[in-house]
Amino acid sequence: MVESLIAQARAFLADPGFDWYICGGGAIDVFLGKPTRIHKDLDIAVFWEDRNAIIAFMLAAGWRVLEACGRGVVRELFEVQPLAEKRNLFCITSKEDRCTLEPIGDGTYRFGLEKKEQRDFTYIEFLFNQRDDHDLYLPGNANLKRKLNQALLESGEVPYLAPEVVLYYKARYFEYSPEPCDHYQDFTISLPVLDEEQKQWLRNSLEREYVDGHEWLERL
Repeated sequence: MVESLIAQARAFLADPGFDWYICGGGAIDVFLGKPTRIHKDLDIAVFWEDRNAIIAFMLAAGWRVLEACGRGVVRELFEVQPLAEKRNLFCITSKEDRCTLEPIGDGTYRFGLEKKEQRDFTYIEFLFNQRDDHDLYLPGNANLKRKLNQALLESGEVPYLAPEVVLYYKARYFEYSPEPCDHYQDFTISLPVLDEEQKQWLRNSLEREYVDGHEWLERL
């Protein structure tokens, strides 16, 4: 099913005026060239300098644009707004029936998304990243980065985030997620296919970011 969603995303974002890359578990599937598990959402990596262009594009296409405010709260955007805080975006169409929005005042909602497979192109989560002319910068305390030509890849005209970068992000979810099973699976199925340089980058990055250790390091 994710192959169909990615194909629809590629057609929808054929000429949006901003750069984008499949990320999350979908990027692992693109890297491996096959579906590996079900996916409850379609994650797309974008860049902070394009935030207003993304909001304008999605609104013009008739999608609802929701700004993540933290702790399951979102705020709906109806126009381009100044970047007061760095927040990701959830975008949905009127046909997205897995999503719940409970009004809690001041134009904000309690956001919920059923944990079942996304089957229709009705939901996109835009995950924002920082870059310069040469590097992609990673979140965390270790000031990590990856060369753009190594971090941003393409397969069959589908742009995607490199698997070692995706896994670095997923390693961070252990701090927040009580159910890391998908992250384990993505790591386990990708590890044998990563080349030595990719493994070394991921190992060095986890060692720098997690000075007290990370459970994936033993397997790297």
